[in-house]
Amino acid sequence: MNSGGWLGIRFRIHLLFWAVIGVSVLTGHFLEVITLFVIVLIHELGHVAMARELGWRVQEVQLLPFGGVATVENSYATDPLDEIAVALAGPFMNMVMMAASYLFWYTGVWTEDWSRFFLVSNATIALFNLLPIWPLDGGRIVLATLCWFMSYRQAALVSLTGSTLLAGILVGVSGFDLKFNLLIIGVYLLVTNIQSFLRFPYQFFRFLVEKYGRRQEAAAVQAIRVHPEETVLAVSHKLRRGRSHLFYVQGAGLLAEEQLLHALLFEQKHDAAVGKLL
Repeated sequence: MNSGGWLGIRFRIHLLFWAVIGVSVLTGHFLEVITLFVIVLIHELGHVAMARELGWRVQEVQLLPFGGVATVENSYATDPLDEIAVALAGPFMNMVMMAASYLFWYTGVWTEDWSRFFLVSNATIALFNLLPIWPLDGGRIVLATLCWFMSYRQAALVSLTGSTLLAGILVGVSGFDLKFNLLIIGVYLLVTNIQSFLRFPYQFFRFLVEKYGRRQEAAAVQAIRVHPEETVLAVSHKLRRGRSHLFYVQGAGLLAEEQLLHALLFEQKHDAAVGKLL
């Protein structure tokens, strides 16, 4: 892969991207393919701009043979509304470009055919990214929405389950209709979701670490009643995204979220009863 830095962000281009460029030259569709990748890049830069506005650290933007992805740090424990804002920033840039295509056609700068191609391409990319499949924008919105109603762990597992099923359906439908481009994307999304399932313990650990790191930030406090014999690990499964917690341990007293996370992350008391932390 090729890499570079711009505005403090690393940009990576997948090796297969150049294969796609080579095929586009041979088939006479170089301009169309380059335009699609520019649209994808602007879409991803929309995510980057919103993420930076919210104080997130953007690691890199990667261009893939069939799209792109922006990778950010410290986003697991943030407010769900922030996640939705970042997810919608990409499709919003597509809407801006759609308006620009109409303006350029109206003023005679672009031909009708090219304006239609540019408009349809932006609409397709925006709508496809809003599919409720992880890690597309729609999948991120689904996860953030679920986090308002359930713990982060439960929301993530429910979201990944539904996302994996939808990716499997996409593979089946595109394979049956012999839509090879969509089939390749569907396989990629299916593999990504399976990998996310396998890596979820690590992702949950990242969530806990980020929550501990954000313990001084202002957040809505939620009280949770727990039994004194519940383990520290089991109680950590009740933690929600974008909130601070105060645990009422029946018959023992109050336990702060910071105390729970410290016992879990630094004292290795995964199987200890929370009642013994008081």
